[in-house]
Amino acid sequence: MHPVFEKLKGQKDLLTPLLIVSEKNQGRIEEVVDLCRTFLSRTCVDHPDLLVFTPESGSKTYSMDTIRSLVQEAMYPPFEEKYRYFVLDQVDTMLPVHQNALLKVLEEHPPFAKFILISDSTAPLLPTVLSRLKKFFLEDEPSEKPPTPNFSLPFSEFHLEVQPLAETFSFVDMQGGEEVMHELDEKTLLWTLEGQKAQNLPIKKKHILEALYAKFKIENG
Repeated sequence: MHPVFEKLKGQKDLLTPLLIVSEKNQGRIEEVVDLCRTFLSRTCVDHPDLLVFTPESGSKTYSMDTIRSLVQEAMYPPFEEKYRYFVLDQVDTMLPVHQNALLKVLEEHPPFAKFILISDSTAPLLPTVLSRLKKFFLEDEPSEKPPTPNFSLPFSEFHLEVQPLAETFSFVDMQGGEEVMHELDEKTLLWTLEGQKAQNLPIKKKHILEALYAKFKIENG
């Protein structure tokens, strides 16, 4: 078992909501499920208090029906255990509309609900979602945040400055980026992520959309 899971296993109560970040897919969800089972009083294949959610078969993302079902299930008390455990795999595939639908239940979940989200990286997740998650990295977490791009540069130079950034970084991962993004209201943030369809763009282009909008917000705020 990975040291991160050993650490979590040693806790009296599993942290929630938490995010497991790992680029390695093989065996990842099995380890998370096994972690949850260590907190259950009995072992079985289909325990009613351990639910696993994944993207739709044949699709690259979740369906809204699955998200609604998850939110509804989170309101039901445990059948046998003290807690119910909800494992959400590949949350990096969720569209902003899915993430926003989960936001309230992550923030104001019942005391008996435990959420464990699994993602390849933090970059595709909304800042509002990330801010509510306790993050654990199975590979080494970047030791130093990249500097926030220089907003005073002309767009052509700004574009060049952003290009060398590692593709695992999002604007929120930059120095001071999270604080700036938290100042954005939900309506304008959704405009940036949905209206410009940033989820379909290469991450480096997404940097530009996020940072340019942050600049716009600061200058007009």
